[in-house]
Amino acid sequence: MALEKVGYKNLVLADGSAVLKPGPAGFFGFVVSGGSAVTITVYDGIDNSGTVIYAKASLAQGDVVHFGGVGLAANKGLYAVISGAGAAANFLYT
Repeated sequence: MALEKVGYKNLVLADGSAVLKPGPAGFFGFVVSGGSAVTITVYDGIDNSGTVIYAKASLAQGDVVHFGGVGLAANKGLYAVISGAGAAANFLYT
């Protein structure tokens, strides 16, 4: 079985939210690269009206969320929202 390479996007609080990828995608996780009391929500869609596929609060710099190489399927796209003091994260997706 060949492993798929994943891309990443860095999202900081100044950005607040962003489309990670329009269209079908795989969400593999993220690394919190800055901040404390960080909240991250990821939607299946191109805005925050899509289905929530991941949500977590109280994250801090250095926290890693990874789905073990399996990934979560998103049919419509990946949209992420991040908040918190100095919040920043690298999102992993295909």
